[in-house]
Amino acid sequence: MLLTILAAANPVVLAGAAGPIAPRIPNVLLITAHPDDETLFNLGRFRERGWRISIALVTNGEHGGVVQGLRPDFDPRFDDDILIEEDPAPGVWLTTPPAGPRVREIPTNLDLATQRRGEFLGSMALHGVTTVYFLSSLARSDFEDSWDNGVVNWDRRLLAARLKIAARDAQPDLVITLNSGETWAHRQHFGLAKIVEGLHAEGDFDTPGRHRPALYGLREHGWYTESQVPQIGDFALRRDRHSSVLGQSYAEYWRTATWYYSSQSSHPVWFAARAGVNLIPGYGDQDLIRRLDSTRGAATIDLLLRRYPPNAARQARLPPRPRVLDLSGWPSR
Repeated sequence: MLLTILAAANPVVLAGAAGPIAPRIPNVLLITAHPDDETLFNLGRFRERGWRISIALVTNGEHGGVVQGLRPDFDPRFDDDILIEEDPAPGVWLTTPPAGPRVREIPTNLDLATQRRGEFLGSMALHGVTTVYFLSSLARSDFEDSWDNGVVNWDRRLLAARLKIAARDAQPDLVITLNSGETWAHRQHFGLAKIVEGLHAEGDFDTPGRHRPALYGLREHGWYTESQVPQIGDFALRRDRHSSVLGQSYAEYWRTATWYYSSQSSHPVWFAARAGVNLIPGYGDQDLIRRLDSTRGAATIDLLLRRYPPNAARQARLPPRPRVLDLSGWPSR
């Protein structure tokens, strides 16, 4: 089935800034380490334009903590966090934010992986994502989810092979991953970005007959004070502007999209609680994304945003839910 999909792919030439752009909507391939990483940028910018978004998810986030609620007596002198988080275990429950009813128990890492996949797919349906590629299976951690180990234990050849399959299917005009320059952030974020940078330079995301896609990294400016410092290649978009196609501001849309992540600290209630006591800086009034490559002739994100403005008719044609391709068994080890 997968080979049939790849063989049926139909490349369309897209010229860069020096030439005309074919009259078709762009293809975006987003490559992230964990469910919710995509919330670092407002995908409503793409949805309102009806762009084709595909996303490759490396892990299932099964070794994260489950947010239980807020500390009612938080004191920054003694407490490291206002959030109460617990690792999966009997008696650990998913709770509706901020202090709503218990939803389900999360006793094992497999239960957490299942929960986070569900949260992720709900948010991807809201965004009108075309295809989701799962690179790890639920029952087996093909790529370890670990803050401490980063990408040290990842099978890079296997990761490259699966990403190449995803790229052949998605035929991207833009490749977006995390930011390799923010080494103070999650080790798997900048570690994955460095791997993707190498694969991009080797041409693993190229489509025959087109310029090499431009490569961008998601800035983590909402989470780290270090990420507030501008970097070369930053491209900023205002979050406080209203979108007539989305019917709300970009900040409001971000809240709607992140509301699915009730188990994670990216949920707008949990996120706002941390920002409210200055544990994280918060996003403020802008989204940031950073150019990671210097590919000549590539159609850049600012060029494509101008060429394809918001369009309600194109948005209406987005799928109600993404096609899901499980690449965890392909190719075999």
